[in-house]
Amino acid sequence: MDIFTAITHVSPLSATSMEEFKDIVQQNEYAKGHSLLDLWQVDRHFHFIVKGSGRVYYLRNGNDVTDYIAMDGQFIGGLESLFTHQPSHKAIELMEDSVVQSFSFEKFEALCTKHHDVERLGRKMATFAFLEGQRRIEAIRFLSAAERYAELEKKYPGISNRIPLKHIASYLGTTQVSLSRIRGGVQ
Repeated sequence: MDIFTAITHVSPLSATSMEEFKDIVQQNEYAKGHSLLDLWQVDRHFHFIVKGSGRVYYLRNGNDVTDYIAMDGQFIGGLESLFTHQPSHKAIELMEDSVVQSFSFEKFEALCTKHHDVERLGRKMATFAFLEGQRRIEAIRFLSAAERYAELEKKYPGISNRIPLKHIASYLGTTQVSLSRIRGGVQ
């Protein structure tokens, strides 16, 4: 799925708005390990992973902590930096060779000012991001690591074949040893 199909599912755009949106989107192919955003860089682009996978991560006490995972057909970005224009304490790394579509947030904002349907799309995307964040907080608070892993496998079937287990464990808030036990059915 490409970004244009994805946004049509979120909030359809008029033909004029879609053409202008297409004008600000760029598509690139990147190798595994490519950084879409470095630590302490100001994020200026929003990304959509057409094919591949990526993660948002930060460093805490010298440890690499995965905060968000996106795979085929999903958006990814350093949202706090994107919205505040401040350097990001998070980075974005591609976990596989990936096809990524990106657009300038500044140009998107200009389209929002010009077209109400693009503004509505932006609002719905922000609402979706907020709800995803809320679900993540609730999962960490109320679900066991095994339940979080089951939910992750349901959301991303076969994720453990595509993303290193150390990053999955970090995302789930557990250790790689505990994740191995969970995956083996020993809890």
